[in-house]
Amino acid sequence: MISSQNKHHRARYTAAPAAWLCLLSFGLLFFGFLSTGCSTDHNQANTPINITLAAEMSLLPATVWVAEEKGIFKKHNINLTVLEYDSGRNALESMLKDPTINISTVAQTPVVFNSFNNEPYVIFATMAYSLDDTKLLARKDHGIEKPEDLKGKKIGATVRSTGHYFLEGFLNHYNYNLKDITLVDVDASELKSKLESGELDAITTWEPHITNAEKSMGKEKLTLLISPTPFRKDFFFTAHKDYAIKHSDRLERFLSALIEAEDYITKHPEDAQNIIAYRLGVKLELVKAIWGNFTFDVSLEQSILVNLENEALWATEFFKDSKKVPNYLDFIDIKPLLKVKPHGVNLIY
Repeated sequence: MISSQNKHHRARYTAAPAAWLCLLSFGLLFFGFLSTGCSTDHNQANTPINITLAAEMSLLPATVWVAEEKGIFKKHNINLTVLEYDSGRNALESMLKDPTINISTVAQTPVVFNSFNNEPYVIFATMAYSLDDTKLLARKDHGIEKPEDLKGKKIGATVRSTGHYFLEGFLNHYNYNLKDITLVDVDASELKSKLESGELDAITTWEPHITNAEKSMGKEKLTLLISPTPFRKDFFFTAHKDYAIKHSDRLERFLSALIEAEDYITKHPEDAQNIIAYRLGVKLELVKAIWGNFTFDVSLEQSILVNLENEALWATEFFKDSKKVPNYLDFIDIKPLLKVKPHGVNLIY
């Protein structure tokens, strides 16, 4: 105790209360700052945000459909507006033209074509991938029953989309190329009708467009041609670059909701299939039949860089001026996903 100390010690400790008061005051200010910061973060998380998403109407954005139906977006205080598109190409290009659209869903081929123009967008997560989603559907009455019969035929594809890239790869397997057919650029939503009318001999497309065409025309009248080797289709979430910089916290919240939906899909696949079938307006049997072709995983893997670069090498052939393959690391923003799912980021960055 102070009273038992000698004069020297008494002098040393008499100054202590003032020092401790200063330290205490500083400590209170410091912890007050921390608590204010925590309170601000907490308040930000509880502040409703509006996000507009341009989405392809397919099974690939399954995490979006599930998060929408199960109220997961609302749980994360996200007011989500979904604008529906027939292809990822149109979704991405609409986002690039319209600053009120914050996020789009898109596969790798439109990402590649738009990257050559140095468009201001970034990939901030992969939502899913498929190894067997894109196929060729041909009319038997136009003389097509096997891949070799495609030579000289009019084939519809959405140019600068995954169907375009798939078509040339498919033809190459049989020692043909795009010069051996007549390629017709058609929006995905119109492919079925142009096949039905006979304007096209074949189309390259994906589900649910394939099943809808088979249902409309009769499966027995069509030939379904599948790639002899797995064709991987990566599906991304992209955002305006400025939006990603200014609103990284919003992308984090958006991804947190999707990760929760991803977990729900894993634990409740049958309910998820019902949700998706209803959302897309297709039969449950179709969703169940193709379910195994998809992997739903919110991530950023090294393989996407390889796939993007390979497609970019192919895409350079379609430009009049020589084009250099972009550095796709410049088109990827790992920060939002790194914050909410660090183990999902496996890129050499």
